[in-house]
Amino acid sequence: MFALRAARALVGLSQEDLAALAGVSRQVVARMERAESNVMADSIEKVRTALEASGVVFLDGTERRGPAVAMSRIGPGSAG
Repeated sequence: MFALRAARALVGLSQEDLAALAGVSRQVVARMERAESNVMADSIEKVRTALEASGVVFLDGTERRGPAVAMSRIGPGSAG
């Protein structure tokens, strides 16, 4: 999943760093990045939550472009 790898790059996290933040193994993060189908939904949610807490915003794909990621203009962990 390119969006996950891009999200990690935006916040400067290694697979190991992200796994530690999310409370999952590095292997889970690697499997997610390879878009393998054997990743549990709760692990996906943990990784997404960890990245969002770091300031990442996930953007849905449209007819013209695929899904994307960006950094929030509000600092990580700040209330809207």
